[in-house]
Amino acid sequence: MGRWMGHDYDATIKEMVWTGTPALLRMLTGLRVERFVPTEFARVRLRRPDMVAELEGGTVFHLELESGVSAAMRWRMYEYYGLVSECYGDAPVTQLVLRLGERRSGEPGGIFHPNLSFRYEVRHIADFDAGPLLDSPSPDDAVLAILCECDDIRKRVRAILERLAMLDRRDRNDAANRLLTLSKLRKAAPVVVEEVKNMAVRFTLEEYPLYDEAFAKGEMKGKVEGEVKGKISALLRLMERRAGPVPVPVMERVRDASVEDIDRWFDIIADARSLSVGDLDVILAGRPN
Repeated sequence: MGRWMGHDYDATIKEMVWTGTPALLRMLTGLRVERFVPTEFARVRLRRPDMVAELEGGTVFHLELESGVSAAMRWRMYEYYGLVSECYGDAPVTQLVLRLGERRSGEPGGIFHPNLSFRYEVRHIADFDAGPLLDSPSPDDAVLAILCECDDIRKRVRAILERLAMLDRRDRNDAANRLLTLSKLRKAAPVVVEEVKNMAVRFTLEEYPLYDEAFAKGEMKGKVEGEVKGKISALLRLMERRAGPVPVPVMERVRDASVEDIDRWFDIIADARSLSVGDLDVILAGRPN
């Protein structure tokens, strides 16, 4: 349980790519990983790249994962390039920064100084097709599909959970909790909790701290939505009682309104001495009588 208590997305995915995401790594490199190599480079300070691997054909691949904003990333990549190259001599080194969060513009993929030109590739996981990850035999690849390009997040969550449902109980629950952790990057944690409840195969998330947080957010959202619907219904009933049948355009205007407007209109209509259907449009438009 302790492995997934944090909200560190980089650390979560770092462990996953070291242990079980062959489809993702092939998508990133186009090649198969021959073996992973140690990433502890002893210097004045210990530097630990997120992942270094030897690829088929002799290329060395260095991957850094980034979910937040790091102005120092380009200098870290430059430092890592020197450390990795020193260990592997003449072997070609390919470097990639994989962005996990929202797309940001104007990010340099290197250092461009008068006496230094250094480049590395920057890609966004949100641009990736989730198909190869969902088709992978590795459950961690399937979990990462939550971060890929997606038009329907609920449908994506269902597809991932169906993939995880084939695992034994312990692996299934561990993978589902990793899914819950990463879903926060897509603001989809409540969706994961809801869909887990709807699955025929049982997932146990209650023991994880993130479950309570996601469940609370989902409950609060449902409560707020319920209160808004109640206010809309009350206002429409008051309109009908005071002015007669409510025209469809007025009903649509009320249903699209903010809570503040609904409360304000309710008070105005409740306090009015007399009211006609024509007055409703004036009130909703905010024009004086």
